Amino acid sequence: MTDNPSLADSIKHSIRKNGFPEKVVRLPFKPVYESSKRHEVPLKEVLESLKQEQIFGRIQGDFIEFRSSEKSPEPKPQPSTAFPGAPDFNSPEDMEKAAKEFMAQMNPEQMEEMRKKVDAMSEEEKKNIIDMISKDFKTGS
Repeated sequence: MTDNPSLADSIKHSIRKNGFPEKVVRLPFKPVYESSKRHEVPLKEVLESLKQEQIFGRIQGDFIEFRSSEKSPEPKPQPSTAFPGAPDFNSPEDMEKAAKEFMAQMNPEQMEEMRKKVDAMSEEEKKNIIDMISKDFKTGS
């Protein structure tokens, strides 16, 4: 377990210059994560070390939200989804990310089966699926 104070210090500097602790501050996830990879320290470890200083970081989509107390804000109502039982997505990017994560867990046989199903669909069926998803984003946003 590597303790890298420079990464935690960099995060503290960034959030303080943006109004922390008076404000909840959001930093983009990707650059923070990439920095943790470069420093060879797991992001989870960095967030845990910040907790000891009463800096609570929580991954929220494409951002890491930092606040001065563990108490989280009231949850925002999520847009309804056209697919019962499916997770709600706030944007097409959220859906794309979830799809990629889902596909990464599939074995080659499952991927091939999925490819065959999509290939067997008519252009109209594919268009209907896209239209249905697009409609959900327009009404849910």
